[in-house]
Amino acid sequence: MANWKVKAKRADFTALANRFQIDPVTARLMVNRDVKEEEMENYLHPDLSTLHDPFLMKDMEKACEILEKAMEEKRKIRIIGDYDVDGIFSTYILKHALTRLGADCDYAIPHRIHDGYGVNPEMIESAAEEGIEMVITCDNGIAAREAISLAKEKNMTVVVTDHHAIPFTVKETEQGEEKEYHLPPADAVIDPHRVDDSYPFPEICGAVVAWKLITALFQRAGKDGAMDYLPMAAFASICDIMPLLGENRTMVAFGLPALEECDNKGIQALIARNGIEKGSLNSYHVGFVLGPAFNATGRLDTAELGLELLMEEDESKATAMAARLISLNEQRKTMTEEGCELAMEMVEQQGMQDAKVLVIYIPTLHESLCGIIAGRIKERYYRPTFVLCDGEEGVKGSGRSIETYSMYEKMQQANQRSMEERGEGVFTKFGGHPMAAGLSMKACDVDYLRDIMNEDCGLEEKDLEPKILIDVPMPLSYLNFNRIEELSILEPFGNANPKPVFADKKISIMGIYPIGKQGQYRKLVLSYGDDPYNRIDGLFFGDGEAFDDAIREEYGQDILEAAYAGRSNPVQLSITYYPSINVFRGQSSMQVIIGEYLLD
Repeated sequence: MANWKVKAKRADFTALANRFQIDPVTARLMVNRDVKEEEMENYLHPDLSTLHDPFLMKDMEKACEILEKAMEEKRKIRIIGDYDVDGIFSTYILKHALTRLGADCDYAIPHRIHDGYGVNPEMIESAAEEGIEMVITCDNGIAAREAISLAKEKNMTVVVTDHHAIPFTVKETEQGEEKEYHLPPADAVIDPHRVDDSYPFPEICGAVVAWKLITALFQRAGKDGAMDYLPMAAFASICDIMPLLGENRTMVAFGLPALEECDNKGIQALIARNGIEKGSLNSYHVGFVLGPAFNATGRLDTAELGLELLMEEDESKATAMAARLISLNEQRKTMTEEGCELAMEMVEQQGMQDAKVLVIYIPTLHESLCGIIAGRIKERYYRPTFVLCDGEEGVKGSGRSIETYSMYEKMQQANQRSMEERGEGVFTKFGGHPMAAGLSMKACDVDYLRDIMNEDCGLEEKDLEPKILIDVPMPLSYLNFNRIEELSILEPFGNANPKPVFADKKISIMGIYPIGKQGQYRKLVLSYGDDPYNRIDGLFFGDGEAFDDAIREEYGQDILEAAYAGRSNPVQLSITYYPSINVFRGQSSMQVIIGEYLLD
């Protein structure tokens, strides 16, 4: 069962409220998100002037000089991206902007199944055969030592732009273990996670790194136009689950409205085909509606379809292409549900529920779905989860983690242990972040990986209890239209700037109604406080049948039927919620979206 915990960060919320002319609850929410007092003005009122200078990144000036010389000499440049949203949008930014600056450039995006992640030696060989003289990577390259070494052997110039963790090995010194970081042998390496980089906000996605390079090139050329790519950088920031604080928050705050107004035919067609109304686009639409359509191209076909949509100038063609992306995403959803069911069956049947790290091997699974399913399984069991399947050359897979487990570092440790015990790493290839990773390995090593990952996980039982962090235990009686409307200044919501979680207890149910196409959700009429006429609608978009079962088990079938009939009943709930304003036929009313519930 989840552990409900109230965030107990302290500050003078009344003083902050007075200083910034906001409600004390809003002040508390900012403090809960670790927004320092000197940062609150920009948090409440983002300003593009606070974006960091791209030249603060290591090798930025060097990369600009290399590209300027290449463009002057009319050298053939190839941009090599990746097959997820960040990779697609990074490639678009570089291709479109460099072409505007006069570069002779094309692009290549690796095929998820045939090529695997990022630039590889085969792609370099192909580029050399086609007369490519320079390669720029985006959203990849930091771990591609072999491919980049080959490119240098073939006298290519290479610029790496990436945002992933720098590969390292651990060596023993007199002072203890020490990490030794390894950069690829490129002519310039732009990655804010470099140890020798002083960029103030390294938690940016690959598309933002690409956009920073373009911004630097436009500045040096004395040209306007770099801001045209801000919406694309914002889109990728949301989809790559970057923390929406600091520079990212500013980019997304300005990028989302600009995205609605941009003249990109592909983006506009996708927004229209998904029925998103003008003026309503938010981070949820990008992260859970539009973004997955781009990801689906790289999962089930080729990510170049997504890039072609962004490049399309004909409105009718863009509409047809958007429909194709949506169709692929619907197919992906069906396959994902089937894969999740199979994965859960394996966990239950093989008794893996007690393992602290789940390593699930489904040979027949489509490899593009491993990451999605790992995320779903991680949410269900709240354990670091790897989902593996058979690829063209051995086993491939993805991992998704929990807050207390740095997945990439643990994989580094596992590979190091394997080197010491068996003379070779357990992975043939791997990379990623603390919260997510990808890998390739031999099928015969799956059980060994499961064993060492669990032996060395360092997790305790308390780490494996999901935590529901409550921002403010706020009675429903405190709600009013002004307070609810003020919450919008905290948007855009996303990673590190989540939608606030409020809670109240001893809430009575005056009625239950099934809602949703299959009646799978619940609308509750809630009564709060001492006055039974204090009522508000609560919408629960979780498992409606499980909600009914919980009441039936605690109170009995008669009480459940009474609640459904709107009759007096003893059911009381503690809920977490987020308030909103519902407008129906011109009438506005307050409502709450229920997240979690406990029967009191």
